[in-house]
Amino acid sequence: MNICKAALTVAKRHLTYILFYLVAFSLIMTAILFQSVSDTHGSSPTYSPYTSRVAVIDRDGDAGGIASGLRDYLGQVNTVVHVDDNRRAMQDAIATDATDAIYVVPKGYMRDFASAASSGHAPKQLDVVLKAQNTQDLSETKVSTFLSNLRTAYIAGSIPQTKASNAVAETAATTTVPNTTSQADDSTIMHSAVREVVRAGDSAKSDAHVAVVATKSASGNASATLVFGRSLSLGSYPIVTSMIVVIAMVIGAFSEESTRRRMEASPERPRATGLGLLAACAGIGALVTVYYLLLSLVVTAIMTGSLAGLTLRPVLLATCSMAIYVLFGISIGFVLGRLALSASAANGMANVIGLAIAFTSGAWSFGSSVMTGPVALVGKLLCGRWYLDAIDRAMGIGSYAGGTSGLAGWATSTGMVALFALALVCIGLALGSPKRRKESARS
Repeated sequence: MNICKAALTVAKRHLTYILFYLVAFSLIMTAILFQSVSDTHGSSPTYSPYTSRVAVIDRDGDAGGIASGLRDYLGQVNTVVHVDDNRRAMQDAIATDATDAIYVVPKGYMRDFASAASSGHAPKQLDVVLKAQNTQDLSETKVSTFLSNLRTAYIAGSIPQTKASNAVAETAATTTVPNTTSQADDSTIMHSAVREVVRAGDSAKSDAHVAVVATKSASGNASATLVFGRSLSLGSYPIVTSMIVVIAMVIGAFSEESTRRRMEASPERPRATGLGLLAACAGIGALVTVYYLLLSLVVTAIMTGSLAGLTLRPVLLATCSMAIYVLFGISIGFVLGRLALSASAANGMANVIGLAIAFTSGAWSFGSSVMTGPVALVGKLLCGRWYLDAIDRAMGIGSYAGGTSGLAGWATSTGMVALFALALVCIGLALGSPKRRKESARS
């Protein structure tokens, strides 16, 4: 009991580290959470599609009105910009992000389009210059839709003209009068077809209304579990960093030569000393666990307006994972304390380890699934990825959203965190303090 009180006294002397690493950094993580997760309380959800900036270069003299019609059609959902018809201007427009895509109507396109449509072939696609890595641009699909609808409208508009031309041709053949009647005017039919396609696009746009509908229970459940889970995930850095520093200071104080000699001379048994230190570390870890649990619940209530969306089982599982992760932080601090590192060295190690875990686990990228390849491997070796996976499985978020990950998957990830903690404790017990190792070597 005296050892436990002494260890807690040492921890109180380093209260500044708790306030800085745990409280201050947890509030910073909370601010990041507020900025990154949409607040569904007190505001109506809205939908706004991505708008591309497109340009249409006409090299066919607007034959059949195709170029101008395409500009009008694209302008219904995109922003049409002007780009000069030369290589340098197009390169500058793409390089400076003045446009996302440039479509070129080549010379003779209307004639080729009409000929292909009349013979039953698909229309030739326009030449296009897309901005590199522009994964959000959907204007190319819009252009394909325009050409497909234009082909249908052109064929439908040319049928009456074809019948009239055939009748004139038959009359000329029976009366031996030279056929002076021109064939169907492709340009006139194309203009009419373009107007029909653009008009249909305007009508479809005015009739289409997008509304985001969500029931109260479903919306609340999704947002509450997401906020709570993300809050625990973002806690990976402040939790492990604060535990490393404080536990390293506590264990280091009892590993000093003068303190160790007094304990050896005292009637306290080594087992009682170890149990006292263990109780102190467990008490500190319990306080940190309760603090971050209450903080996450408060943040969830503020951002969603209620805790009704949370269910007991996922919260208990996630809290258990966090408690095991706290033990993992304690085990690292135990190892550093057994090495009798100075306060500055313990601080440096805590920050390096905490940042490495946060970066490689995906905690600051809101999802472990985005961390792949060697980074994912490092994240697993540093245990942070297992912690995030356990939280995602427990709350049903991230890559497990909309499905059930199962208790076995959660237990596997949480068990891996516990195994890391156990392995580090064994390493710390095997190390001992440097001075003690030197004395053993001399004797």
